[in-house]
Amino acid sequence: MTGIRILVAGVGNRLMGDDGFGPRVIDLLQSTHLQGNVELRDLGTAGLSVATDLDEFDLAVFLDSVNMDGEPGKLLQTEVSVDEDLENVSEPTRVTLHEIGLEGLLRIANALGTLPRRVILIGCKPKALGPSLGLSPEVEEAAHKAVKMVLEIVEKSNQNG
Repeated sequence: MTGIRILVAGVGNRLMGDDGFGPRVIDLLQSTHLQGNVELRDLGTAGLSVATDLDEFDLAVFLDSVNMDGEPGKLLQTEVSVDEDLENVSEPTRVTLHEIGLEGLLRIANALGTLPRRVILIGCKPKALGPSLGLSPEVEEAAHKAVKMVLEIVEKSNQNG
């Protein structure tokens, strides 16, 4: 097993339709065979609670619903460029659909000195946000594609150490 530690975290509210994209991907990943250096977490909407222990990880991959152009189910994968003042973090993450969002999580982790050296966001364009259980067909399909994206990220990261 490699020495790199990877966090894969789903952010979102399962009770609000497609906002449950992140937690759904975590559910799907739990049935895959991941190496012991990968930790899966369903953060729900309480993403800030993880800020204090992000320093345990070399890489953090966050999955979230993202308000962006395109058709429902569109996926965006971006490596967040995190510098001292986090100028680049606000662009891909300010559009998350949570009150504080990933931008707040990353800013707090940076202030605490716990930010991993690599942070990747996989975002999905929602179709339906509102009180309901389950995802729209487009976002459910995207969740399965996101699983493959995560597995590729993990494999490449483990190969590159």
